[in-house]
Amino acid sequence: MENRLYESQEIERLDLARYGLAYLEGSSILALSEPDLDKLLKALGQDDISLNIPIPCTPYNVQKILSYSECRNCGRCCIPNPLNPTNPGVEVFESELKAIAAHLGVTYDSWKEKTVSGKVVFHPFDSELDPSKLSFTRFLPLPCPFHDTEGKRCRIYPVRPIVCSIHPVVFTEDKSQIAIKANCDYGKDMIKAAFKDVRKKNPELVIKL
Repeated sequence: MENRLYESQEIERLDLARYGLAYLEGSSILALSEPDLDKLLKALGQDDISLNIPIPCTPYNVQKILSYSECRNCGRCCIPNPLNPTNPGVEVFESELKAIAAHLGVTYDSWKEKTVSGKVVFHPFDSELDPSKLSFTRFLPLPCPFHDTEGKRCRIYPVRPIVCSIHPVVFTEDKSQIAIKANCDYGKDMIKAAFKDVRKKNPELVIKL
């Protein structure tokens, strides 16, 4: 059976030679040994490059992937990323910001003043919202004001925004795949487990470096 080739646009940004991985050029990620995959994921994490997994980005699939491991509460997703200095912060939907304000027992306007205007987008997963209607987002500044550094916990965990609850999965416009960050052990575990699923279901698939 002829191999099916899957192109990952994100992976093309990685300079393999910079990390001593030039020998992997042209290899299929799905065929890498565990040591080589670990080296690749480490390099992706250091360059803050997400890895696209050929699995449809649906609520069910995202939750399944998230269940493959556990968050270590390292807090990297709650602080500014030096590799992305223009990042405006944690993007939250206005409905989520209202829920956070109610959880804290403060007014919505008091928290809105601490954010900046975001975008107008469709909410990807919220079943309570009309999926055909656009939602407004706002950006919370980093470091996240709800991150307890000493206690290594989230002060609003029960009502945390969706971008936090699914991290290190990140939203992209391409719903045919799931993008996962490799800059924490949680993400690395998820990527490895997701690839096992992909290999099992699509043994002929090739994801070239």
